Amino acid sequence: MDILTGLVVWAAQATTLSLLLFVWWMRDRSQMFKLSWSFAFALLAGGLLLVGLRGQIATFLSVEIANTMLLASIGLLIGGMQQFDGKRLDPYIAIPALIWVGGMLLPFIREDFSARVILYNVAASIGFAMFIAIVLHIRSGRTWARRLLAGVLGIHIASSLTNAAMAALSVATSFSTMPSPAFVLLPGAFCFVAAVLTGAQMMTERSEERLKALASTDPLTGILNRRGLIDEFQARCSSVVPEKPLVALLHFDIDNFKQINDRYGHQAGDGVLVAFSRLASISLTPRGAFGRMGGEEFASVLRVADMVEAASIAEGLRMTLALQTLSAGEHRFGVTVSVGIALKPAAEADLDHLLSAADRALYAAKAAGRNCTAVEQGNAATIIPSAAMLTRHEMALEIHASEQVATLRRLSAVATS
Repeated sequence: MDILTGLVVWAAQATTLSLLLFVWWMRDRSQMFKLSWSFAFALLAGGLLLVGLRGQIATFLSVEIANTMLLASIGLLIGGMQQFDGKRLDPYIAIPALIWVGGMLLPFIREDFSARVILYNVAASIGFAMFIAIVLHIRSGRTWARRLLAGVLGIHIASSLTNAAMAALSVATSFSTMPSPAFVLLPGAFCFVAAVLTGAQMMTERSEERLKALASTDPLTGILNRRGLIDEFQARCSSVVPEKPLVALLHFDIDNFKQINDRYGHQAGDGVLVAFSRLASISLTPRGAFGRMGGEEFASVLRVADMVEAASIAEGLRMTLALQTLSAGEHRFGVTVSVGIALKPAAEADLDHLLSAADRALYAAKAAGRNCTAVEQGNAATIIPSAAMLTRHEMALEIHASEQVATLRRLSAVATS
């Protein structure tokens, strides 16, 4: 196969990939990386065809424009990788193409074949090095496909630098007069196929990750669902945190939620659930896992040092909520929550046992008048004295005071029992 035939075949493959990615993007326009990669392969195909027509069309088109398109395609591939990882496009993806354009402004490079080959391959190597940095940037996402793609790009860098060295050492005036013209094409074609295959594997892995996330996420609130909490519970128990030996399960139930649904409708009720989820996530997610068990019931799994820490976290959220006015559409509500807490050493923690214990404590909090916290101790639940008798101003002062101090006052009855 001669170079021209190889370029045409390569361009046809790139065109096919461009069309497939564009159609795929049309079906889900939220995945912008597909559009970026579609444009990248379109530029690659166009650049390859212009290179193949060298000698039959104007040199400006087959050299300056063609190589600009090829290097711009590398930039768009890098940008697509950024979008694939949930980031925005950065301007520096244009660096490879800008290096080439800048070099073409210099007559001694523009008019010398070897200088052009060196410039192009150095610019391409810089682009592929940037690509590797993006591929390996996310430590938690370094799957075998990412590592393989980085290896393929590394081979492409080695090939490009070899081409540059061959051009520097030879007196070639065109590709056909270079020492080994096939070497210019074959490594690039191999890397193209290998990169496409590894990219497809990465997209498959991403689809599997999305399905897994959907399976563990509550569709209404966007937080963990019961299954997700079970997975997080196992992870929290297995982690080694010497200064926090206990696993705490905090069980939340929005007070009088049925009345909100009956009076204002389920849409308003859903709005309350979403608003509470957002408020609770701010407080609980940095400390541990938080999710929706079902209906108006939520739970959080935390590693804590002792009962006081668990209760202080629960009381902090409960009092914060009591001071809030939640918005749900055109309605605004003052909402309270009851909390049940159960604790166990991490090595002995059993989810079913903790759920049952926290549920008993929650029932005790409801029976005590709601809007309070109860801690399960043995087979009994101890109510933390509620702040219901405090004025709104006094409650606000407690919110901004030390959580430990505020809760220790409420736990005095528990500590002496």
